[in-house]
Amino acid sequence: MLAVVPALLVLTCCGAASAPVAAMTPQPTSTAPETSPAQTPAGQAADGSASSSPVARPSPRPSPTPQAVGPYYGVLVDLLTAPSTYAANVVGLDGNLWAAIKLNKRTPISNQAGHAVVLPYVSTSRTALYMLVGDKDVLSLRLADGAQTTVAHLAVAANMEAAFAVSPDDSQIAVSVLDFNRTPVHVTLYTESLTGANHRVIFESDSDYVWPVAWHAGLLVLAHAYGPYEEDIAKAAPGRDNPYSAISYHIVDPTNANRVYLLGACTVSGVLSPAGSGCIQGGTIDWTGNVSAPWSTSDWGSVSSAASLSPDGLWVAATIPNSPDKMGIWAPDGRVVNYVYSAGIRDWAGWLDNQHVLAGSYLDPTFQPVVTNPIKGGIEHPVLAYGFYAARLPTDIV
Repeated sequence: MLAVVPALLVLTCCGAASAPVAAMTPQPTSTAPETSPAQTPAGQAADGSASSSPVARPSPRPSPTPQAVGPYYGVLVDLLTAPSTYAANVVGLDGNLWAAIKLNKRTPISNQAGHAVVLPYVSTSRTALYMLVGDKDVLSLRLADGAQTTVAHLAVAANMEAAFAVSPDDSQIAVSVLDFNRTPVHVTLYTESLTGANHRVIFESDSDYVWPVAWHAGLLVLAHAYGPYEEDIAKAAPGRDNPYSAISYHIVDPTNANRVYLLGACTVSGVLSPAGSGCIQGGTIDWTGNVSAPWSTSDWGSVSSAASLSPDGLWVAATIPNSPDKMGIWAPDGRVVNYVYSAGIRDWAGWLDNQHVLAGSYLDPTFQPVVTNPIKGGIEHPVLAYGFYAARLPTDIV
């Protein structure tokens, strides 16, 4: 079924991709200038992960990559409304929906060991949103005109599941396949051109469970989790504080999976940012592994609240320790400059730019997402859709 209404692309996709559809062309949006965050010292890995690959010595924190001029959108993924389908809702700075897309979920996998981890469903590039359809088809939604195309078929068989990340320039795709036919569960990581050529397996393991979530500076960003089952993730509550089930990130060479940087000196939190990531301990970590001091002695780290770092590295959105219905906008000196609505300490927000925050919920199917500008203040824009913040479109991780 396909319906197109003014200013909103609505697509239902419950199998193979259908014919291209029309959509409203996004309009540019102005943004604030970028500012570089301060350098901070690095610490030791907190997740206990081991790697035979060399780890580069952390260097001074680089300035975040400048963002392109808008429009900017946030992608809300709704896994709670329907049992067998999910929604990818593309939300603008004004809270309006540019696209609302319904697609098949993966085939559920469970055994005596537990239930398969819920891997990410979407990836974004500079030009498109990529969405998993069912177990193995990848559908693209082009930002320029709303055209949709099936662009990849992942190497997934029965009792397997996969996660993927498309490079910012749309040229490559990295895929992790978890094989639940094997005991222990086996993970295979491969890369290939988005056309399907140049297939290369770069990593396999029966114990180190990683999957691609982004590309940064030509390197591949892997989320590292405690295990392949939801029950493993539940043992480490911090893995619930981001959309990737990650406790750390391994930044690796996409040709051989050799690790270049480890973002593991804190427990990562929130959505990835051009400046790095929030930490549940109350600070931030940059792309070379440098960890800041706690932003205050009474910030979100006191309750390990989910924390999202702004693109310019100047702000963190995290729930107030004593007020789970409020998300504070924290400055590095511990000041809370404003508040936005929050669904609770386990839910994170996403930054659409350096000022606009989109708050959703991973856990509460009734929480009403809202777009707010807490830096300048002003109007709040309720969103007529549900879900948690999964990615920005176009990507700002480049």
